[in-house]
Amino acid sequence: MNRQDSRLHAALISGTFLTATAFSSSMFSTVAAAQVLEEVIVTARKRAEAMQDVPVSVTAFTGNQLRNAGIVNLKDLGYQTPGLQIDQSSAAQIWIRGIGQRDDGSRVDAPVGVYIDGLYIPRKDGQLLDLLDTQSIQVLRGPQGTLFGKNTTAGAIVITTNGPEADFGGFVDVRVGNYDRQDLKATVSVPLIDQTLLSKITLGSISREGYQRNINTGQRAASEDRKSAALQLTWLPSDSFSMDALAYYGKTDEVQPTTNCRFMVGSSFNGEDSLFGNRIFPGDTVPVDAYDDNDTPLREGHVAQSPILEAGCARSNAQNKDYRSISEHRINFELDNLLLGLTLEWEISNDLSFKSITGYGDQEKSGNFGNPDNDVTDEVISARYRVGDTSSKRKHLSQEFQLNGTAFDDRFTYTAGLFAMKEDIDDGTDTSSGSPSGSLLYVPQPLMLINDPSTERQTYDLENTTYAVFFQGSYDLTDNLELTAGLRWTSEKREQTVDLEFLDQAAFRDIAFAAIEGVPGIVPIKASGIGLVTDLDALIAADIFSLIAAEFPRDANDQFVYDLVPARELVPDIDEDASETWKEITPMVSLAYHLPDNLLRDSGVDAAMFYASYGEGFKSGTFEPIGVDGQQTVEPELVENYEFGFKLDFLDARMRLNGAAFRTNFDNMQLRQVLLDSGGTPRVVLNNASKTRIVGGELEWSWLPTDNLLLVATASYNDYKYLDFEEQQFSSKALFTQVPLPVVDRSGETFAEVPESTFSLGVQYTWESSWGTFVPRIDYSYVDEIFMGLDAGSGQNPDQSTFDDYGLVNARLGWSSPEGRFEGALYVTNLTDEFYYMGAAAVGDSTGTFQTTSGLPRMYGMELRYSFE
Repeated sequence: MNRQDSRLHAALISGTFLTATAFSSSMFSTVAAAQVLEEVIVTARKRAEAMQDVPVSVTAFTGNQLRNAGIVNLKDLGYQTPGLQIDQSSAAQIWIRGIGQRDDGSRVDAPVGVYIDGLYIPRKDGQLLDLLDTQSIQVLRGPQGTLFGKNTTAGAIVITTNGPEADFGGFVDVRVGNYDRQDLKATVSVPLIDQTLLSKITLGSISREGYQRNINTGQRAASEDRKSAALQLTWLPSDSFSMDALAYYGKTDEVQPTTNCRFMVGSSFNGEDSLFGNRIFPGDTVPVDAYDDNDTPLREGHVAQSPILEAGCARSNAQNKDYRSISEHRINFELDNLLLGLTLEWEISNDLSFKSITGYGDQEKSGNFGNPDNDVTDEVISARYRVGDTSSKRKHLSQEFQLNGTAFDDRFTYTAGLFAMKEDIDDGTDTSSGSPSGSLLYVPQPLMLINDPSTERQTYDLENTTYAVFFQGSYDLTDNLELTAGLRWTSEKREQTVDLEFLDQAAFRDIAFAAIEGVPGIVPIKASGIGLVTDLDALIAADIFSLIAAEFPRDANDQFVYDLVPARELVPDIDEDASETWKEITPMVSLAYHLPDNLLRDSGVDAAMFYASYGEGFKSGTFEPIGVDGQQTVEPELVENYEFGFKLDFLDARMRLNGAAFRTNFDNMQLRQVLLDSGGTPRVVLNNASKTRIVGGELEWSWLPTDNLLLVATASYNDYKYLDFEEQQFSSKALFTQVPLPVVDRSGETFAEVPESTFSLGVQYTWESSWGTFVPRIDYSYVDEIFMGLDAGSGQNPDQSTFDDYGLVNARLGWSSPEGRFEGALYVTNLTDEFYYMGAAAVGDSTGTFQTTSGLPRMYGMELRYSFE
């Protein structure tokens, strides 16, 4: 028996199959009546292996450990997993090692692949399957471009559920708490044919009132309301063949977290204020100086920014720490999610097995989701939202075939496979609308520009087709030295159609200029969209933009309604259809060395493995509509990752230390930017930065100083840098004087939405008594300050675009009855009621506002589980 087989055999007979990493969990094994840290079994290379032998940076949790740590869904994993961050929203915003995606739309793939029982989940709206009975969760850091190669430039999260049991039994879970928390999960295994056909049914409901309140609409935000049902079947007709089937249906109807506003000052090029800040809106009765910057003083009698926008933002910000908001929009997130899976496995021989994994998904996402209020105030200034019943419908079908085998007296272990996927998306219609506004120009005599309001509709249809062939093998060069290499060929075809409708400018100007006809202080020139200012004081006092606004109707969302025309009537050659196929080969190679026993003898180190690896990742390109410029191509994201890691066991298996240091290089990193189209309208779009790099590392440590006391700690550090990143920046002065927009170097910016460093500490004690087993546990997690900028202006003003660091304390007292049938817990999260922020964005050039989302306040409650058989 070789080294790997020996370690795996020992792990399996000690009952630790697919257990969680010892750095983040609470369970440990008994060997010779002494407590030791578990040997961890993972499937990071699509086969069961002892984690300490696998040259991959991976953290894993079992279902029991997830409960003991108070982790009830994916969103809670980030606080105890180094390098992982998951935003607390209705969709899974996942970041690994600083790599993620800020976009909720269907046009953009996330760089973290999520797999449930081997099924790839393509859209992050459907990745929060928190009601299934989970056996384990594994977090693989770094590009997994060979075995988990579908858009995994950041890493992968691999979820394995508990399948049906051979004997009748199950459990009922109940959780209640503040904010009217009421959760219920029940599962039962029913053998249909003894030892041959097994079944399992899981039903669940999660419900919590929102901790935020919109005092304008009366709506409670940041609520939870998810219900689901799952049926699992296992068929075992012979010792060499098995079939596992999964049918899952989930329904979500909740209100996602909402946002508040911070005003940004001098946040655009050369100290200018933002485009919105430089405008005059309905209700503004003082002139706004659009030319104010670092070189030009503020004109006498003028103000730097729109008082209406500034006052609205101040009102919003004043509500923030009371978990209140004032946006005029009601929001909601609705999702119907069907997932079907079928896995067939055939043991062809002792050295070869075949696996087929078939998946089907059908989602319908609806509601006014995504925080549609661009200005985040109670003023109707700018919004992007959904009107009426315009849902996003997604269907996908995937198929994967695998051959897993060994050769050369078990010295060579390999996986070969084929993967194919087809995705059809009818993404519905987005509507944009903005308030009438104007800009005061001096050329050199004052002119009032009557701005065309930013309004349009976009309706998307997408078809994505993926094919891939992959191979990865590991060969024991010696008893202590292992070489692993792999290769994946991927073809991604994207076809996208967007129907665009733009403002009917002539119809708007007819109404707008009729509204200001005869107003003192201005001579309207409708054909040019301007007015000659003859008396500025009289004109400003007349509040002409309130007069214009009064002439336009509002829809059910209280947004202005303007006449629209199809884009092709305005721009006949606009590109509304796009299609392209990208192909890429992504290799990987690693070399792992296990120190021999004769070197470790008398050193206090029980086992030591060091590895070096190189891997590549590929994330598909896409298409992005940029106003009158039609659909532009966003190139694929390519990643190279260099990594050195170690895995050490000490003190007779009572202490463990794992770590990794890495450098990740990007070509064409995809990220959200704010650009102007050729018509001068600002657009938040996906675009490519040329070259970026991340250098960082993670540590995970655990120690059993006594048989009952467990100490765990994790830490991560990432240094982010754009190496080559230039883009045009908005400038009111440049736009108004009709000179080219300035090009700025953004390579000095840090990455947005991710902290530079994090760490966590956990202490757990197990106390046995005649009343049962009590397990008190306390965890502390620290998150460094986070830059939240979206555009160049926010990057030039990091002091106005950065969240403060914060630390959270969670506490839990678990209990299980002597016979193990009853389990319970008292828990509290955010024990100190720390106020912190968890999401949104700072936009310095266009809106000039920092949108902030408050994190979860203190929450507490009780859990109870009853197991039956």
